[in-house]
Amino acid sequence: MRAAAPLAALALVAAPVAAAESQGEQGTIWKGTLGGEAITACFDGSEGGNSVFYRDGVLETVRLEAQDAAAPLVLTEVTGTDEAASAVWTMQPAADEAMTGEWRKGDVAVPIHLKAVTVDVPEYGSACESAAFIEPLLAGGTTTSVTKKLGTAGYTELAYAGPARAGLEDYHIVTFVITPATPADEAINAMLAAVLPDGTAESEMAQCAAPMLANAGVPGYIDQAQTPMLITPSWVAVRNGGSNYCGGAHPNNFLSLAVYDRQRGAAADPTRWFKPGALAFYDFDPQPGQFRPIKGLSPALTEAVMARWPMDARDPECLEAARSEWGWTIGLSAEGPVFAPQFPHVIFACTEEVTLPWKAARPFLSKEGRAVMASLRQAPKASGR
Repeated sequence: MRAAAPLAALALVAAPVAAAESQGEQGTIWKGTLGGEAITACFDGSEGGNSVFYRDGVLETVRLEAQDAAAPLVLTEVTGTDEAASAVWTMQPAADEAMTGEWRKGDVAVPIHLKAVTVDVPEYGSACESAAFIEPLLAGGTTTSVTKKLGTAGYTELAYAGPARAGLEDYHIVTFVITPATPADEAINAMLAAVLPDGTAESEMAQCAAPMLANAGVPGYIDQAQTPMLITPSWVAVRNGGSNYCGGAHPNNFLSLAVYDRQRGAAADPTRWFKPGALAFYDFDPQPGQFRPIKGLSPALTEAVMARWPMDARDPECLEAARSEWGWTIGLSAEGPVFAPQFPHVIFACTEEVTLPWKAARPFLSKEGRAVMASLRQAPKASGR
């Protein structure tokens, strides 16, 4: 059995710091040297917590496993299956916000000198997931751009690939920006580009990678593509789909649709395009900045959408699931509104996008929805899949 108590004592230098970390406000990481190399370490003394470190010049996390020792504390580096080749840390108790010890691998031994650094701890994480510990690991990666067209509308595809270390090369995120014509377009482009990693702990990539890096385990992955479905002088319709693994029992698959209003430079709310009663909503309030989540469609709208379910995808289980209230996302094409069910992992393969032609959609449209229809019938068609 590993010695949790000695590790906890080593992780927390003083009582005030310990109290702050327990409240999810502040914690401690350690910076110093291993021999002549600068390193950063984090010792998580909570039950089930992992301790990790990285060489500042390499930026790959290595897990440290505590052995049955009270003082000095002995930890073993875990980087693979060859335990006999693992290095061993022997650390003295912390004193005056400093720790010393020895790193040994075979006949080679070098000193370890560390100093405590107080950090802000994420609300649902440990000091090992703090910005101060994680952000250096996220540095790097490349973003390439390619000019493309959708119909007659030009746009630029942006593709991010994570740095080739510690599995971060498996983080791939694609988005796009439209050719700007107004300040409203600039605002839309900022929203479209926000999905790209910016090197901070708040980015979507960081939120996925941080728990994995902090445990020095499987680094996870993101394979995400945000692509244009429609670009007109009034609207930009977007498909955002892919898969990721950020911990847990299985990878996650996702698909969402969004529409941006080029006159206002903001996201449009497709639920406003439909008459009262055409859509059913979940009881809970949406997150700040988001629209009311759609639970289901009215019986008549359900039948209209199901009548256009792809003929080669009419598996009975999928059709039954689509008629259930798992949730829906609504997008836009030149031909009409686009409906996609929000299925859980076990039936995500049943996901389809169904375009409801304007003629069939018209009985369900509000005044605002009919205005959208009119704007698209007058605009040059530039949509695709």
